[in-house]
Amino acid sequence: MNNTSNQKVRNATVLEYKGIIFKSKLELYCYKKLQEISINFNYDSYKFELLESFVFDNNCYELVKKKNYKKFEQVRSNVKGITYTPDFTGYYPDGTLFVIETKGNPNDAFPLRWKLFKYYLIRNSIKCEVFMPRNQKHIDEVINIIKLKCNV
Repeated sequence: MNNTSNQKVRNATVLEYKGIIFKSKLELYCYKKLQEISINFNYDSYKFELLESFVFDNNCYELVKKKNYKKFEQVRSNVKGITYTPDFTGYYPDGTLFVIETKGNPNDAFPLRWKLFKYYLIRNSIKCEVFMPRNQKHIDEVINIIKLKCNV
């Protein structure tokens, strides 16, 4: 296993295991536990578009950073969309989606994204069970719940 520091998440260590790059030790722990129970799951591959990109056509005045100065001026705002990619996704035998988001130390932006994700699921009538384990003990509890629902 190789590791380097992760600048985006506090106290996270990037690890490589079987050719897969994990953003934290907690993600790797969860991955190994999911593999132990032999169920189908995906790591970091299912992306949800929570908010589409759009153009804000009204007058908009913002601080614009140029090479050597900053200027407050009128701009045309192309607003980037918001996406969310959970750490792990899978399906129970009844077809219900499950999502696992390992979060040891969430950054400032995460709580809003998590709220938007849950709203997205409700708004789009997506039957889903979500988990946000914060440590290895929580992951063990999540794995036990999944094992029961998958009859493993």
